[in-house]
Amino acid sequence: MIGDFTFFAPTKIIFGKSCIKQNQDILTRFGKKAYIITYNIPGKHYALDDIKEIFDEVGIEYIVDASVEENPSMETVERLANLGKEYKVDFMVGIGGGSPIDAAKAIGVLINNPAKSAVDLFAGEQLKCLPLVAIPTTAGTGAEVAQWAVLTRNDMGTKQAISPKIFPEVAFIDASYLMGMPIRLTRATALDALCHNIESYVSTASSYLSRAICEIAFRLFSECVESMKNDDYTYEIREKQMLISVIGGLVNTQTGSCLPHGMSYVLTHKKKIPHGLACALLIKEYLAIFKNTEKIDRIMALTGFNGLEEFGVFVDSLLELNITVTEEELEEYASEFAALKHRFIRHPEPAGRAEVLRIFRNSLIKYN
Repeated sequence: MIGDFTFFAPTKIIFGKSCIKQNQDILTRFGKKAYIITYNIPGKHYALDDIKEIFDEVGIEYIVDASVEENPSMETVERLANLGKEYKVDFMVGIGGGSPIDAAKAIGVLINNPAKSAVDLFAGEQLKCLPLVAIPTTAGTGAEVAQWAVLTRNDMGTKQAISPKIFPEVAFIDASYLMGMPIRLTRATALDALCHNIESYVSTASSYLSRAICEIAFRLFSECVESMKNDDYTYEIREKQMLISVIGGLVNTQTGSCLPHGMSYVLTHKKKIPHGLACALLIKEYLAIFKNTEKIDRIMALTGFNGLEEFGVFVDSLLELNITVTEEELEEYASEFAALKHRFIRHPEPAGRAEVLRIFRNSLIKYN
């Protein structure tokens, strides 16, 4: 049975090499002054150079801020929003991975609602954002097509999604911007995208359509496995990874994430493990708690693995983590997460502190 579902994905997706230059007329619809949020990268920043060149050609003024940190904080967002208010910008451009695109969403909300402060982003109000253009330069978060924006809350010692649901107006998806991306970042983002698809696929909020789209991503991932093992990333592989990421963002928009994403936040905040690696670190042991393995077996078959153990070995070979964790820390992490009952809503089987502790312990203790 197909069943009833709603699928909402309003972002216009333009996919292909040089897609920004071929569709630059779209950019003139959003105003005369742009605020570009990105981050510093070693070497040439091709995406930033392309957008600046186009803005110069069509007469759009712009300011650029490249100071956004990984896992952007409320403090950074508020500081940059104040600059945007001062310059009276008309629209936002987020260039990079999830961090600058998420930051651009939050900054655009604060500029558009000048009486609000960063803490108001978590108050439940559906505040509107300035128009946002998203240009991903990593293939992981799917932030360019999803409504979520996650910020670091130093006041609470964790990460949290803001309340407003902000979809970019348009996403320019050009795999050329992935070429030359560092190997460790390539691995982290590819695993993050896979986790988005896996968590969406098993979610109680998934639908016939969302699962069907996930299966496209799983098949594409199977075509990337050997290249990932050998760190051999051609344009064709980068293009597949970019589409896996976009699909992950689309389906995550429909379903939200499951336990691994929520559990990963404490590892990023306290152990400084990059987000994608933190999710991937937990994903095998998360799938191992399922009693009904029908969907798990389907995921393994489509991604090209002969079961969870082979999948786990593959993921472990890419992580290259050096961490230590105590039993006391594991108990603390499990208790804190299990207290957040809403985190379990989309998990399809009964689960609680015992299952969370098992996932944390089996994922982390081997590194001691």
